[in-house]
Amino acid sequence: MELTGWRGSLYHYMDWALKLAYLNILWLAGIIIGVGIAGFFPSTVAMFSVVRKWTQEEDLKVFTHFKNEYKKEFLKSNKYGYSWAVLGIIIYVDLQFFRGIPTIWALIVSLFFFILAAIYIVALLYAFPVYVQYKLTIKQYFRNCLLIVLSNPLFSVLMVLGFYFPYYLMIKIPGLLPFFGGSLICLVVMVIANKMFTNLEKNKKENQEEKGI
Repeated sequence: MELTGWRGSLYHYMDWALKLAYLNILWLAGIIIGVGIAGFFPSTVAMFSVVRKWTQEEDLKVFTHFKNEYKKEFLKSNKYGYSWAVLGIIIYVDLQFFRGIPTIWALIVSLFFFILAAIYIVALLYAFPVYVQYKLTIKQYFRNCLLIVLSNPLFSVLMVLGFYFPYYLMIKIPGLLPFFGGSLICLVVMVIANKMFTNLEKNKKENQEEKGI
């Protein structure tokens, strides 16, 4: 018998809470299995892949899907993730370097790297949703993330807010971290990303129809 009213709503939210807690434990386990440095990116990709299936209302065995994605994407996701990490380090080092030079031209260059850093941070929020949504080369992933940020400012703002509020909640209530530290942020970011992907596909279809006229 299907529950209705407040009981149905309570059951729905409790079900999501349990699913997210279970997924978060799998995510942490995947990181530990990979000894941290080799496990973070494949575990995060597997987590986003599971959440993507959930948001599309696809039935799946969570553990099996997570394990398969973790193994399948282990090498590529590490290469992808550490490419992002290296790029971030380069931007950060350059920004700090030019900030330390007391000249006008250095200030201008620092401003450029500050803007670049802001774009990088927002693009990073799209990194995993784009990775699990499309099958591309690493270079194409980076290009698509950049294009999405620059061409969808509203969704970019929503992505930042979607990351910030769950993150702020975890900081205020640290006891939630072992159960929702990764999975809740993943869910919010993936929901926003899915809406953006749908919008992109709709615009692409409309453009194709206009060209066909």
